[in-house]
Amino acid sequence: MSVAITQNPARSSLTAIRLTGIIGLLLLLAVAAFLHLSLGAKSLDWSTIWQALTAYDPQDSDQSIVREIRQSRLIVALVVGAALAVAGVLMQAVSNNPLADPGLLGINSGAAFFVVGGLLMLPGTQHHYLPLYAFAGAAFAAVLVLLLSGRQQSPERLVLAGVAVTALFGAMTAILLIVDQQGLDKLRHWLTGAIGASDLKKLDWVWPYLAAALVLSFFLTRSLNAYHLGERAAASLGVNIRLLKLGSLVLVVVLSGSVVAVAGPIGFVGLVVPHMARLLVRSHYGWLLLYSLLLGALLLVSADLAARIVVRPFEINTGIVTALVGAPVFIALVIGRMK
Repeated sequence: MSVAITQNPARSSLTAIRLTGIIGLLLLLAVAAFLHLSLGAKSLDWSTIWQALTAYDPQDSDQSIVREIRQSRLIVALVVGAALAVAGVLMQAVSNNPLADPGLLGINSGAAFFVVGGLLMLPGTQHHYLPLYAFAGAAFAAVLVLLLSGRQQSPERLVLAGVAVTALFGAMTAILLIVDQQGLDKLRHWLTGAIGASDLKKLDWVWPYLAAALVLSFFLTRSLNAYHLGERAAASLGVNIRLLKLGSLVLVVVLSGSVVAVAGPIGFVGLVVPHMARLLVRSHYGWLLLYSLLLGALLLVSADLAARIVVRPFEINTGIVTALVGAPVFIALVIGRMK
């Protein structure tokens, strides 16, 4: 006796559309990556880029620009953008707060303060300890925001607490840098979010943490989908709400702390990207995380490209570009909640 297995045509069609969207995003990301490698203070043609990637000649200065500078910068932008976007999805999901973002809620500034403090107070510290400083600062800031926002933790209270904590850590970081003028010269660009100040060596410090956190984020998909129905519904489906919130917070701390250790506190990516992804895939968290990962990488690669070409041959920090993009979105979201 055989049993015929039928699939829901509507569901199959939706899956096909979403897969097509993934392919489209990958193509856009490939175009953005090519432009990132080719444009800058000096524009390079596609043949030079291809030769640099497939048959590298260290004696060719143009190929050296691609391999030694732009390729590393591209990889850092891809990883940092993806990590910030996933962190934003997790924060907005478990807090039920569309305004949640590691930068707005003080997590990035807490991580930056601990990194600066560690570097200035323990100058002989090995670089592979910097992510641990960042994790500690991010965790401390997250707990402080939760305490200040009270038991109800409404979106408005969370944002206000985050703004206060961000200002507090920003002021303390400034004090540390004023005390050490040499430290100010070295860290001022990093503190505004500088992909250009990063390289693949810095990714070596954090890639195990980042890889583990990204993979574990996708394991939360089922619980996040249930939690989206409400805490009671999720609990009835067997979701441990406290464990879900704690696990999500730990992942956000690891993702945000890793990004700060590599590229400094880059804001607004975690705020903007989840809203962009929801326009495409609504609220299914498996697809939402995947779309956000790709959109975050695309957004930061594009922002870093803009940072290099808007005022070339000079450049501005990538974090400034993301702020210029994200600030209007944040204002629009706040106005929308006030209506």
